[in-house]
Amino acid sequence: MAEQQQFYLLLGNLMSPDNNVRKQAEETYDNIPGQNKISFLLHAIRDASAAEEVRQMAAVLLRRLLSSSFEEIYPGLTLEMQTAVKTELLSSIQQESSPNIRKKVCDIAAELCRNLVDDDGNNQWPEVLKFLFDSVNSEDVGLREAALHVFWNFPGIFGNQQQHYLEVIKRMLVQCMQDQAHPQIQNLAARAAAAFVLSNEGNTALLKHFADLLPGILQVVNESCYQGDDSVLKSLVEIADTAPKYLRPNLEATLQLCLKLCSDTNLANMQRQLALEVIVTLSETAAAMLRKHTAIVAQSVPQMLAMMVDLEDDEEWAMADELEDDDFDSNAVAGESALDRIACGLGGKIILPIIKQHIMQMLFGIKTAGLEEKATACQMLVRRCPVVCVWRLSIRRKFVGKNENLFF
Repeated sequence: MAEQQQFYLLLGNLMSPDNNVRKQAEETYDNIPGQNKISFLLHAIRDASAAEEVRQMAAVLLRRLLSSSFEEIYPGLTLEMQTAVKTELLSSIQQESSPNIRKKVCDIAAELCRNLVDDDGNNQWPEVLKFLFDSVNSEDVGLREAALHVFWNFPGIFGNQQQHYLEVIKRMLVQCMQDQAHPQIQNLAARAAAAFVLSNEGNTALLKHFADLLPGILQVVNESCYQGDDSVLKSLVEIADTAPKYLRPNLEATLQLCLKLCSDTNLANMQRQLALEVIVTLSETAAAMLRKHTAIVAQSVPQMLAMMVDLEDDEEWAMADELEDDDFDSNAVAGESALDRIACGLGGKIILPIIKQHIMQMLFGIKTAGLEEKATACQMLVRRCPVVCVWRLSIRRKFVGKNENLFF
């Protein structure tokens, strides 16, 4: 007991703002044998009387230990100790009252399970699968969240039994995405579905079988964005990047949703930029697919241009020699990058008909507001689209005539 109390003090020192105290605590922690660490950390996590920050630190360290030193430590545990670790983790998830602690224990369970699926796909922790099935059907919302969190964290949890459980997995995800009473369950289910798709991106048959989950994912993307949560939208960006073919059956709906979100100025800038990122990423990973939807691409170009001229009238910013970190997240930078990438991804033959009218508006518009940003847009298009090069001289004449500092 005294050793455990000393360990609690050590965990507290590991979080100390004093560098010397923290460094000494790290050295002491590193010298503790790995098997003892597991015992101390697990006990700290399960001790409801301990301070929550101490328990959270213990959970973080245990997950890190299993991630970095599993082969060096876990096989050396006795079979009884290995069983105790598994049992304690599942019991903690089921009994824990703190949502933060429970989530971190789910992370530990997922990490342990990741290491317990052998090279042949055998899951050496079958009890965790029963836990998933029981929890996802529980009346306890916290347990449903826990099951989805574990599955999202490690979608390969079924190992070589995945094909056998495919319909069960699908029903589980559909059921949870339809839980209108609990948006957090819907969001986690959509993220878990996306993670499962990404982990099976090379399995064409599976992607086709799970294609009817995409409308549900898109619905959750839309609803979650208006609730201030962009985590599901980020998952959609990952799908566009890694498994774009999964979007093909519902590509029109995907693009329409992203265009809607991107153009909604009531949303946060980051959400709008992420929505645009889906379209731009597809121009790089699935250009052939996107070329069949040029009408939507055409509608996205004005959004990029609008972002490029979305600048605050700040004289200090205008005179600065270098961009600050915050500037790289600005709409202006995001719009410029998006236009550059989509022009390069789709090519001049596709881009020219789409942007022709917008170039003309920029060149011959009466208003001069945002002139430099408009010139930058034209400059990028000239560089990226060889077929536009014939316009280069006229573009240059128009803009240089108004501002001698602008050149191509």
